[in-house]
Amino acid sequence: MNKFSVFFILAMFTHYGSLAQTTLETEREKEITTNYTNYFKSDREKIHLHLNKTVYLNEESIWFKGYFIEEKSKIPSTKTTNIYIDLLDEQGLKIQSKLYYLGYGTFEGYIRPDKKMKSGKYYIRAYTNFMNNFQEDESTVYPITILNPVDATTFNTNTVANPKALTVQFFPESGAFLENNSNTIAIKITDCNGNPIAIKNGSVLNAKGIVVTSFSTNEKGIGRFDLLQNYNAPYKAVFTIGNNTQTFALPSFKTSNFTFSINNYTSSERAFLTLKTSSPSYSDVTLSLIIQQDEKVYLIEKLTLKKGITEDTFTIDNQYFYNGINTLTLIDANNKKLAERLIFKPYDLVKKATISLSETRNDTLYFKGKSPIPFGSLSISVLPEKTAAIGNARSLYDNFVFSTYLDNPMIANTSYYLSDFSKGKHYELDTYLITQKSKYDFETISKSPIPIETYKSEVGVTIKGTINKKITNKSDYYVQMGSFYNSVRKKSAINDKNEFIFNNAILYDSASVSLTLYNKNGMTENLPMSIQVLDGQSPFLKPLPKPDFQCPTDAIMETETLAIPQIQNKKAIQLDNVIIKKKAKTPPPLKNIGRYNNSMARGYKISSGDFASYREILSFIGANGFDVVYKNGSVYINNRITRSLRGNPSPAVFVDDVPLQPDLTMLIGMSLDMVDEIYISKSGYGMGIDGGNGFIRIYTKRYMGTDKAASKAQSYVVKRAAQDPKDFKNPYYQDYGEGFINYGTINWIPDVRTDQNGDFLFSIPNYNQKSIKVKIEGIGPDGELISEEKTIQL
Repeated sequence: MNKFSVFFILAMFTHYGSLAQTTLETEREKEITTNYTNYFKSDREKIHLHLNKTVYLNEESIWFKGYFIEEKSKIPSTKTTNIYIDLLDEQGLKIQSKLYYLGYGTFEGYIRPDKKMKSGKYYIRAYTNFMNNFQEDESTVYPITILNPVDATTFNTNTVANPKALTVQFFPESGAFLENNSNTIAIKITDCNGNPIAIKNGSVLNAKGIVVTSFSTNEKGIGRFDLLQNYNAPYKAVFTIGNNTQTFALPSFKTSNFTFSINNYTSSERAFLTLKTSSPSYSDVTLSLIIQQDEKVYLIEKLTLKKGITEDTFTIDNQYFYNGINTLTLIDANNKKLAERLIFKPYDLVKKATISLSETRNDTLYFKGKSPIPFGSLSISVLPEKTAAIGNARSLYDNFVFSTYLDNPMIANTSYYLSDFSKGKHYELDTYLITQKSKYDFETISKSPIPIETYKSEVGVTIKGTINKKITNKSDYYVQMGSFYNSVRKKSAINDKNEFIFNNAILYDSASVSLTLYNKNGMTENLPMSIQVLDGQSPFLKPLPKPDFQCPTDAIMETETLAIPQIQNKKAIQLDNVIIKKKAKTPPPLKNIGRYNNSMARGYKISSGDFASYREILSFIGANGFDVVYKNGSVYINNRITRSLRGNPSPAVFVDDVPLQPDLTMLIGMSLDMVDEIYISKSGYGMGIDGGNGFIRIYTKRYMGTDKAASKAQSYVVKRAAQDPKDFKNPYYQDYGEGFINYGTINWIPDVRTDQNGDFLFSIPNYNQKSIKVKIEGIGPDGELISEEKTIQL
């Protein structure tokens, strides 16, 4: 008879206490509920990063897509836009930090390591400024490895730790190893690298050397055993790895008088709760159990352990538990915590997608997929099947379902328990949870004041300027800020300090903004000014959590060094054919060639011949590489080759250095005879992100004879704003052999959208792989999650 059926039969013959919630809420329950409600009043923001892999060459970019939810609602949050990503070394020292903007619960970006970085372990941390308000660490941390081909040998090896350097941890259920009673104890065995060790032949011996029970651990290095009556302490665990017999002492008894065990994996309808004490009481003892998740609390106020007995079992209907992780806290009549335990209530969590190869065309493989999430946002990483570059990657489930409630921020691979979920997997997951501690402590919540929102939710950056001239009637003036690429147009009044402030500006690093001072008559005036960019640089105030394992040098036995791919430098320049022509007549000089980025563009001095050929400015633009579209009384100019990741095909358009977007109607009917010079760049070189689809600068003839246009607008290039997203680009691998198979990347597709039926498409380059490993993650509009790894045969 197995342990499940034994426990169930025993439970059927134990006393079942009355655990139904009373109709009237007691003052004690109100107090406890209020404490939790206040503590979780503020939103707890959660971030997950889907990294394209976890091992990188120092010449590769680290690509990621971020997912963002609010903990209580479990749905994508829109309160914050500013997400910070730090790259830290093994000691937790910050190497670089970048700002990214969140939109509809997701964001994407990349980190470009310094090519001089040494091989080693590094960490990526994701956080918001608002997370600084809480005692708990709400950030997310990801360990990665960076390989420098110059000194990579230490870190691109498959290693086996010396079996004499193992870490063995014991975790009594609910935190107390109780004397003179039965105990359930979880055991976790890892090597000094934190890698799990599976044991099949473990034994527990008492002080007399007699085997009292046996145990094993699963592939995650975790198992459990029961000590039915522990009168012959101290105990020790003994097991053998290879030819090495290991012995580890169990912890000492705890002086606490009470603990509890719970089983919610045997029955889908009820859980069995067993209260235990180290010695029988001379009178009845009444305890209480708190079932909690975030601000949601259910209190079982009267659990009575009768006098003269040391344990009793009660049942709790599963309806009183919350989907996912629950924290159970046993308290006495004075609200003192006696014991604590985490359990998991199963629910419809795991979603699976199907992916199939639909077509091979030239050097590209096309795939079609189907997901159970309609209108979802997905990200897909594609690597060689036998890759060594994904390691102990964290999943969406790890971050949004589990670690959000666990004190251990480095939890990974909970997908093992959720995949093909069964009573057996539930039992293994329950054992794992015995080894974990709740992030949110009952005593901290009871004694702490309501968290004060000192650190704000950040939306964009703040542009603050000081006007360096006297303005008498400030209410008669305002400053307008515009940025074509960022689709920004804002107005600001001028305060008593001669300042203008633009809050919540969604601007990207190196974006150019135009600032213009207007008077009450709508006329522009000169704007001498100094500018500051505020926000966008908020640090995280908690230190990097230290890993609980570290290998001494003599504890490693090296087994195999893995080849790494070679990356080529593809900055070759293709030269045009040289054609000798008769010397042409020297064209008239361009007066505005030195302004802004005009030297990077093709300049045109408009002649009478140009006017005769095109008549209007829009006809001239249409003849020089752009499409001019008229629609509903408006005009749109589109680059025929869209380079911007944002999908906006329009070039930046300026007249006398004043940006026109988004309204180009003033160009309709504008005669070319009014124009002195035009500068056209289809590539946008020199303008940064604002020139993603090129730029057009038009200078009118009213400025002829002057050195510069009379525009009173001031341009300012924004620094320290958000990173602008870019298209993924693979490095140029020298070949697709062994090194590529170990650490190479086939493709990274961060923005895959499902339609109303959950269908989606993606493609990858054809590197003649016979099989690939695909990691797909995503979120739906209602918080549905998918995180799945597949091997696809090609």
